[in-house]
Amino acid sequence: MKNEKIQTIIDAIEKAATIAIVTHVGPDGDAAGSSLAFSLILRKLGKNANAYLRKDDIGAPRVMNAFKEIKELEEAPPNPDLLICLDCATIARINAPIYKDRLNELTVATIDHHQSNEGYGNYRYIVPDASSTGELVWQIAKQAGWEIDTDTAEALWVAVVTDTNRFSYSSTKPETLEFGADLLKKGIRQDFLNDELFYRSRIDVLRLRAIAYSSLELWYEGKVAIIHLNAKDYIETNCCKADTEDFSDIPRSVRGTKLAIFFYRSRQDEDVIHLSIRSTLPVKASDLAVKFGGGGHELAAGATIKGSMQEVIQKVKSAVAEVLPAAM
Repeated sequence: MKNEKIQTIIDAIEKAATIAIVTHVGPDGDAAGSSLAFSLILRKLGKNANAYLRKDDIGAPRVMNAFKEIKELEEAPPNPDLLICLDCATIARINAPIYKDRLNELTVATIDHHQSNEGYGNYRYIVPDASSTGELVWQIAKQAGWEIDTDTAEALWVAVVTDTNRFSYSSTKPETLEFGADLLKKGIRQDFLNDELFYRSRIDVLRLRAIAYSSLELWYEGKVAIIHLNAKDYIETNCCKADTEDFSDIPRSVRGTKLAIFFYRSRQDEDVIHLSIRSTLPVKASDLAVKFGGGGHELAAGATIKGSMQEVIQKVKSAVAEVLPAAM
């Protein structure tokens, strides 16, 4: 049986000639992979479709075979027939300023799996319990009968394995494994991709990882673990935000931890601190994130707070005291 929300998006795509695909700021593997994959699918339909991202913001996922097909944000057309926002829960986090301040002037389709999605756009396919936005792109292509070639399958593989941590998170459902199996049938280089995404790093990134480990702190009798990196740490190691996508796994790996937080400021010109938050039930990462205007998933969320590193850490530490007793 056809999914009606998917069908409205398929119908909107079929009517459009020029399609721009955007995602959230600081794109991760799911954002970059699903955006590239969707653009490749739509081009095979004869659409003038492109994914627009800041390529310098993309780390390990740049090993995708068709990475070169991603366009820079500056190349985005001002008035596409259809704007597709992928993996982006809020308007404020859309990576393209040319669009986010004038969504009401455009025809917008929102495809996302974040429970905190604001529900913006003319057409919406939002599935909070889906493994990844890449899985939703696959579902749309499958219902429409659109072709997924090897390059597209590689991009979708990057999307799903990064957002499920190699199918290890609770978001991995039977249909997620069906999705992965379908991609494997396309002849993707899964061993190469998995090595590059999870096991290979530049020596500079390993040095930055060492600094992160040295910053490790435990709060509240070990229930909370944090790390932090300042802009000077990124600069001195010649690294960028994209190099630290998985650094939240460092505090998360401490046995007994229920809440893990990675605080970082990756650029000298920023006046905010970013938080990458991970948790284990009964603690919910999203409960902490929303206190600071952030959001995300129940167990993986994020927020941005203005202030110095120490100011923000102290502010968050006080807020954590409110979150833990309510959940434990």
